[in-house]
Formats: sequence, structure tokens, C-alpha cells
Amino acid sequence: MNTSDPFNLLLDLERRTLEGSSGLPTLDQVNDEWVGVGFRIGDSRLIASMSEVKEILDLPEYTLVPGVKPWIVGVANVRGNLLPILDMKAYLLGEDIKQRQKGRVIVIDYKGFNTGLIVEEIYGMRHFREADITADIPKVPEDISPYIDRAFKQDEEHWPVFDFNEMAQDERFAHASL
Repeated sequence: MNTSDPFNLLLDLERRTLEGSSGLPTLDQVNDEWVGVGFRIGDSRLIASMSEVKEILDLPEYTLVPGVKPWIVGVANVRGNLLPILDMKAYLLGEDIKQRQKGRVIVIDYKGFNTGLIVEEIYGMRHFREADITADIPKVPEDISPYIDRAFKQDEEHWPVFDFNEMAQDERFAHASL
């Protein structure tokens, strides 16, 4: 083969690379992985599917909105878009987050619009196998339990799965005005 021609040089390089490669590793068994973000509301440690979470923010500066339910904190300008901010503890448990400024904001898609939900603490991403699902769902407050349908158990820790989509379909969530 004439390797002085650049095209032939590339063909020769490709041929030698393919001959010397061992190929991609194969999996004998594919494990289904579920990924979520852990967070805390009150005393409850929960997890939500990463597919429901658009982003996580520090609490941005916000403007109060008159005439809304007490769990509506206000509205913030985030990268040029208005973001309604809700206090999850006030919405679910009826009491404000005491140190709201230290809270984190989980942004979800609510009917095509981003909505920010303040939680008290974020535990980061957690990875589970489908085999980690347990029927043993830890006790959570009564107002949180309608949004929990399963839990994961890993290293003796239980993580109830919170469904933001289910919560957003609740009629009470849609009626924020007084």
C-alpha cells in the first residue's frame, strides 16, 4: 500500500487500529438503574426521580406576591425567566421552613412552566438498582404520604420516592391564589 498518499495513510491507520483493538466490553447482565435526588422536608428524607427535576438552585432573590397562599414565597428572575417559588414544608406540613435562606430550590416543570420548590436540604444524587425497591415504606407525615408510592432500601437506609408530578396534579397545588 502506498502510504505517501494521505488518504491511503488514513486507511492504513484505520486497518491497523481495528486489528489491534479488543472491542468494547460486553455486559453479561444489564442492571436497570434508577437515579434520583435526595432531599429533606421537615424530618422526612425523600428522593425524587431525576427525570422530574430540571435543576437545583440556591434560593434566588425573589419578590413577594400579594394575594396568594402562604406557601407561595414569591417570584424570582432566573436567567431572564420568571420562576414562582413555593415553600414545600409550608405547602405539605403547614409550617414555614425556619431558615429558608439556607434551603435549596428544586425546579420542576409544571404544565410547561418552571416552578421552584424550596426544600430544607439536598442530599445529592442517589443511584439504585430496581432490586433495591422495598415494600417497607418508612412512616412519613400524613400530608406527604399521598405522593409516596414506593421506596428504595440501600445500605440500611430507606428512601421514600416522592412524586412531584403527582403533587402538581393535586387541585390544591393549582389554586395558589387566596
